[in-house]
Amino acid sequence: MKTLARLAVISSVLAFAAPALALTATQTVQKEVISVGADGAERYTYESADLVTPGERIQYALNYENDSTDTATNLKLTMPVPEVVIYNEGSTSGGTATTYSVDGGKTFSDRDSLVVAMDNGETRPANAGDISHIRWNIAGPVSPGEVGSLSFSGTLK
Repeated sequence: MKTLARLAVISSVLAFAAPALALTATQTVQKEVISVGADGAERYTYESADLVTPGERIQYALNYENDSTDTATNLKLTMPVPEVVIYNEGSTSGGTATTYSVDGGKTFSDRDSLVVAMDNGETRPANAGDISHIRWNIAGPVSPGEVGSLSFSGTLK
């Protein structure tokens, strides 16, 4: 029988790399639910992810608002991928450019350039399970009061 994981174990911390700015952000975590309609077509909806089972897809979303009276530019918003989650390739949305980290958020690069150092000193291309952080670059301008959303999905190990 598969074990269940409490969401608190997999929730991530959001890091901002932005100038002193009143930016409010709210993170939501939902699990994907697939249902089959009378016509046989699959329908995807999202619901509270209070309890998830290994193998279930989880969507992490970050909704932000510029609370400042100043326009913001060159924002960088970073979310870690929880260790118990494997990033789902191609699932990021939002921002003007997205970069990824495989070293705990120390360095970032585009997805195709990610490599992982192996014990023998060589490197290999990073796989989805190696991704530890996702960073969205928002060039802007983000006007006062403007809102936006960023997201990615993963699968609970």
